[in-house]
Amino acid sequence: MSVQFKFRDRVDQRRRRLIIKTLGDAGYTARSLFPGQKREALAAIFTVAEADARSVRAALDDFGDDIEFVEASPKRGLKKT
Repeated sequence: MSVQFKFRDRVDQRRRRLIIKTLGDAGYTARSLFPGQKREALAAIFTVAEADARSVRAALDDFGDDIEFVEASPKRGLKKT
């Protein structure tokens, strides 16, 4: 399962890099869900593969107010025809 999280609008790039590094130190790889996106609201959403929301939330606990949400990505399957 993967997890998505979003930075609050006021979080600058330096702080975002620190948070992503902290996740890396905890064993998670955070990637932009929309790489190269110009719209700030979409550029602030990241995903962590092969993780559960509870453990990612715990790793982000020290950054509480910098993170707007942490949630499990919805499961999607191929539509059978």
